[in-house]
Amino acid sequence: MHVTVRGALLAIAIAGPLAPQALAQSRAKVDPDWPCQQIKTPTFSLASVWAGPPLDLNSQSWRDESDVADLKAKMAQRRVPIGDVDSAIADFKAKAGSAANAKLLRAFAAAFDDLSQQRSQIIDGLERFGRKQNALADRIRAENETVQTSSDQKSDAQAPAGASSQDKLLWDIRVYNDRHQTASYVCEVPTLVEQRIGELARAVQNVVSP
Repeated sequence: MHVTVRGALLAIAIAGPLAPQALAQSRAKVDPDWPCQQIKTPTFSLASVWAGPPLDLNSQSWRDESDVADLKAKMAQRRVPIGDVDSAIADFKAKAGSAANAKLLRAFAAAFDDLSQQRSQIIDGLERFGRKQNALADRIRAENETVQTSSDQKSDAQAPAGASSQDKLLWDIRVYNDRHQTASYVCEVPTLVEQRIGELARAVQNVVSP
């Protein structure tokens, strides 16, 4: 059992929060609750992807225009392929007449605001996850000390009195590692949202530019 526990602890140490000195040094410079290898960027700048006409990000007038609201929804729904959005933008441009450009700008501004909020919610969720992982890592350290102390006090001939503690330790390590694996995928989502915003910006600029 000791070999199994130590092997599991080694695995979790490689994964992240049980590498004390390296973790302390790296997290001293960043948010200690941030669980991702990607650098945390709390906000995404529109200027990094948009070089078109000025946008009113505070306007809610798009809500009163069903065609603009429908296009904005396609833009902001990440499950809608960007190719389908490109086609929707082209169709919109062809049908909306002289008001097309202004409406497209309102649709994109609303979609940018929506996607930015989605991104912020994902980042907030990752921070909450990071806090839970840190708390679990602390508990695993404490459980490991309890198991090791119990083991040192017993002879090899005796049944390990800390068996239940070992089981709990291994279970918590398993939960930690499973969560860590899941987080590695979720950590990619803010970047994917940024990429979608950039793709939308290019698509809209291509049709509204003189």
